[in-house]
Amino acid sequence: MAETVHLDVLLVEDNPGDARLVEHHLNSPAVAHFVDDVTISHVESLAPVAEHSEAAYDVVLLDLGLHESTGLATLDRATEIVEGVPIIVLTGMQDREVAIEAINRGAQDYLPKEDLDGDRLVRALRYAVVRSRQQRAIQRQTDQMDFFNSILQHDILNGMNVIRARGELLEDTLDSEEREYASTIVQWSDDLIELTEKVRSVLETVTEEGGRDHEHRELQAVLDDAAERARSVSDDCTVTIEPQAVTVVADELLDDVFGNLFLNAVEHGAKDPDARAAEAAVATGSGGPATQPDPSGGVTHVSVGTFDGGVFVEDDGPGVPEALREDVFEFGTGTGDGSGFGLAIVRTIVEAHGWAIGVTESDSGGARFEIETGE
Repeated sequence: MAETVHLDVLLVEDNPGDARLVEHHLNSPAVAHFVDDVTISHVESLAPVAEHSEAAYDVVLLDLGLHESTGLATLDRATEIVEGVPIIVLTGMQDREVAIEAINRGAQDYLPKEDLDGDRLVRALRYAVVRSRQQRAIQRQTDQMDFFNSILQHDILNGMNVIRARGELLEDTLDSEEREYASTIVQWSDDLIELTEKVRSVLETVTEEGGRDHEHRELQAVLDDAAERARSVSDDCTVTIEPQAVTVVADELLDDVFGNLFLNAVEHGAKDPDARAAEAAVATGSGGPATQPDPSGGVTHVSVGTFDGGVFVEDDGPGVPEALREDVFEFGTGTGDGSGFGLAIVRTIVEAHGWAIGVTESDSGGARFEIETGE
């Protein structure tokens, strides 16, 4: 059953003729195609609106040329009075610059009175309400992410630093097997602290107004650093990077994108054929128990190059089964027995830059990650 759509409209218009015209349009049969019912409250100034600020409206139709104020000053005052309610500006002027500035100051739409008809007016009303609700939903999500970010910083991160410090103390005082236990605590603490910092960086990327500071960055330098990190993790790793004369506009999180992709290749690197087949069978639900990476399976080869509109990172490891390629970037999924956050963080950072990422199969049967930058 379709949802019943009812709109409570506040019309702020001091010209009786214009007010009657708007009411006529909102009562026309064409309105029924978009909303089921419209209730109109008409006032000639913002003063009574301010006196009854508790009144609830779905949308405000605002004439900029009131006796008490004119132009964008009227919009500014209305925005303060009916905070959070979408406003559609009505004006007798055909001024594109004023229209753009009105939108920049928070108006949902800008309608010249001479172009008004029932169809256009009710479309603008309904779309304004929908956009406003979407904006409020996004703001709620942003506030929630800010809250989680605060928890990560003040509770989890501080707690992990305390655990790590105590683990280091135990390392210095214990012997033999007990010392290995303490070393494991320190190692896991380092991993969790690093992961927490990455998650915080991603949350800041998607919640900061205007985004993080972007600058022109040479892709070659970013790739060289990521390759060096990958080589430091495993001696059984070779990285081949085609010379990249590519510059992208990005922030410092670009390093985490390629760092994660390179480490993902190393951690899920070359395996013997039996191990590859078993892992693919488990991933697609057709096999037995999971096969762990075989350190003796061979050297991992990672290659980096460009294609038309982007850059790729590929390896000769077991690859990503086709059945998992749609989900591999989801939080908690991943490509193996890790945290499942690495590739999810990569996608979040990539999309925050306005790019796209996907995974396919390399020529050697491994994984090939393609980042479309448009460069």
